[in-house]
Amino acid sequence: MHIGTTNTALTNDILPLIKKRWSPREFDSLKEISQENLQLLFEAARWAPSSNNEQPWNFIVVTKNEPEQFNKMIGVLLEGNKQWASKASALVLTVASLRSAKNNTENFHALYDLGACVANLSLQAIELDIFTHQMGGFYHDKAKKVFQLKENYTPVSVIALGYLPENESFVTRKEEVLAKRKRKSLNEFVFKNNWGNPFFEVNDFQKN
Repeated sequence: MHIGTTNTALTNDILPLIKKRWSPREFDSLKEISQENLQLLFEAARWAPSSNNEQPWNFIVVTKNEPEQFNKMIGVLLEGNKQWASKASALVLTVASLRSAKNNTENFHALYDLGACVANLSLQAIELDIFTHQMGGFYHDKAKKVFQLKENYTPVSVIALGYLPENESFVTRKEEVLAKRKRKSLNEFVFKNNWGNPFFEVNDFQKN
């Protein structure tokens, strides 16, 4: 199997917000996200679909203008993420409820639903020129303790939110990163009738 780019013509037809989204490791450390814009992000998030309308997502938000709280979140990150994430305007711990609020049974779909919720948030962020970088690189047990999570709630990721730097050197680095981005071809993960039988034919664009 070959990992390549997708059909250029098709890519040009998808929603511009999807094409614009990427995960930077640099942010403008002096620019804050307004309370109004943060509220818009989570308003978009709360309209995500979920199994049985459980809405099993929770978020803990810390912002740069409260250094003590912000540093608590920095403290649960793995070393490789701390330096660049400290430039973000806000950090968000995503949390999933693993038990149904209706009957206390295991909510098998909680992580899936949380992902859909964060996808809504990410696209709304791009509409506001706010960029997100989602991290799995953090100490889960430490996060549970530091942020006093209740039983049957699990931390899933940390999202860095912020604005991109506005300087020429960053633009150059951004272009280099985006030029290296690759996605699997559709024939590698979309199957027809049975596993491994591609639904779409490979075209010349996907062979790149």
